[in-house]
Amino acid sequence: MEIEVKLLARPGELSNVMRAVAEVASVVREPAVKRLESRYYDTPCRKLLKSGMSLRVRRVGGGFVQTVKTEADGGFARGEWEKPVASFAPEMDGACDALAEVFVTEIERNKMIVCFPAWRSDPSRIELALDTGIIRAGGRVLPVNEAELELIEGSTADVLDLGARLAEMLPLQLSLDSKSARGYRLADNATPSSAKADKLEFPDHVSLEDGMRESLLACIRQWLANQASAFDGRDAEGVHQMRVALRRLRSAIQFFRDFIPEPPFKEFRDQSKWAANCLGPARDWDVFLLETLPPVMELWPEHRGLRALYDEALRMRDDGYTQARVAMTSPAYTVFALRLAGWVERSGWRVGLCGDQIEAMQRPMTDHAGHLLDRLYHRAMDAGDGFDDLDSEAKHELRIALKKLRYAGEFFRSLYPRKDVRKFRDALTAMLELLGKLNDLTVAKHLCGHLMDLTKGDETLASGAATLVTFHQQRGHVSDKALSMAWDNLCGADPFWRD
Repeated sequence: MEIEVKLLARPGELSNVMRAVAEVASVVREPAVKRLESRYYDTPCRKLLKSGMSLRVRRVGGGFVQTVKTEADGGFARGEWEKPVASFAPEMDGACDALAEVFVTEIERNKMIVCFPAWRSDPSRIELALDTGIIRAGGRVLPVNEAELELIEGSTADVLDLGARLAEMLPLQLSLDSKSARGYRLADNATPSSAKADKLEFPDHVSLEDGMRESLLACIRQWLANQASAFDGRDAEGVHQMRVALRRLRSAIQFFRDFIPEPPFKEFRDQSKWAANCLGPARDWDVFLLETLPPVMELWPEHRGLRALYDEALRMRDDGYTQARVAMTSPAYTVFALRLAGWVERSGWRVGLCGDQIEAMQRPMTDHAGHLLDRLYHRAMDAGDGFDDLDSEAKHELRIALKKLRYAGEFFRSLYPRKDVRKFRDALTAMLELLGKLNDLTVAKHLCGHLMDLTKGDETLASGAATLVTFHQQRGHVSDKALSMAWDNLCGADPFWRD
C-alpha cells in the first residue's frame, strides 16, 4: 500500500520545496535526478479505469517496470503492485490483446529521502520526489509541476504533517489527482467525477473511538474526492458534494466535541465552516441557474428580463467559482486539510483528554449515539413547536436543526435495525426536501436583490426578477398543507435509536 501526499507548485517553485524540506527534516539521501517515461494502457471501453485501477509501463534506466495501481478515492493510500517486464509492452496473465496505449507521461524527477520529524528518536522515512514534465494524449499536452511525499517507513500521520509544514512555508496546493487520472481526462476530454458520501457500516460493538475515527475519515474522503470536480467547475455536483462533505465534517466534529480537546475542536470546527462557506456562492448560483430559473424560462423563452437575469447569473456563478478556486489553492486550505487528516490518523484527541474520557471512548458507540440523537431530536422538535405559525426565519432554523439530526443519523444508522432507520429517515428526508425548496426560493430572492444592487436597479433585470419570484410564489412553491403533513409525519415517526 502506497501512502502519498501530492502538492502542486507554480513553475519555478520546486527548488524552494527542496530547501524547505531540508529546514524541517533531516536528509538521509541527497537529491538524484532521473528521467522517467511512462506509458499507460487500458481497453477501448476503459475497463481498468471503471475498476478504479491504472496500468503503466515505465522505462527505468535500461529496463522496464510494469505497475498496477488503485486510485486514492479521496484518501492518501493507494494499492500498488510492480514487476519487471521486457519492454513497453504490458505483460498480463491471460489475453491482453485489447489493451492499447492511452497516454504518456514524460517526467524529470529529482528525488531525495528525509527523516521527519527530525527531533523524534524514531522518525519516519519519507521520499520526496519533485516532478516536472508533461502528460501527452493524442495532440493534447498537460504540464506537470508537483512535489510528492511518499512514506517509506513509519507513520502516515508524519507524511501528512510534513506536507502541512511545507504548505505553511510555500504556496503549495493539495491534490489527490494522480497523473493517471489527469491523463485519462486529457485523453477522453472528460470532466472529473464527483463522489457521494460513503455508507458507513460499523461492527455491532464498535467502540466510540473507532467509530469517531472512521466517521471523520469518511468526511475527509468525500471532501477531497470532490476537490478536482469542484475546481473544474463543469459539473455542479462537484461543489455540491464537496460542500456537503465539509458540512458533515463540521457536524461530526460537533457530535464528538466531548472527546475533542478545546484548541483542535475550535480550530477544525471553524476552518471546516470557512471552507464550506467559500463554496456557498458557487452552489447558490448553480441552484439558481439549474433549478430555479429554467421552469420560468421554458414558459417565457423570449422574455428579455429573464434572459438578462440568466446572463447576470452566469457571470455571478463564474465569480463564485473563482472564489472557490482561490480558497482551494490557498495555503490555509491545504494546511487545514493535512493537519486535520494527520490529527485523525494519530488519534490526536488523546492528547489533552483525561483518563476517564479515554476510558469512555472504549465503550460501545451506541451509548454515545443514542444520547446524541436524542439531544438533536429534542432540539428539532422544540424548533418546530407550533409549526403552522412559524415564519420563514423560524422554518430556516428548523431546517438547520433537522439537517444536524439527519447527519447524525447517517453516521450511526448501521448500529440500528434497517427497517426502523428507513421509516424515520424517509419522514425526515421528505420534510427536509420541502424546507429546502422554501430555502431555495428565499435564496433566489436574495440573489435577485443582490443583482439589482449591483446593476443599480436595471429595469430589464428588475422585470426578470419580478417575473421569477411571482412565478414561484403563484405556483405554490411549497404549499402550507404539504408542509403541515410532512411535519405531522415526522412527529409521528418513531425515533429508530430508541428501544
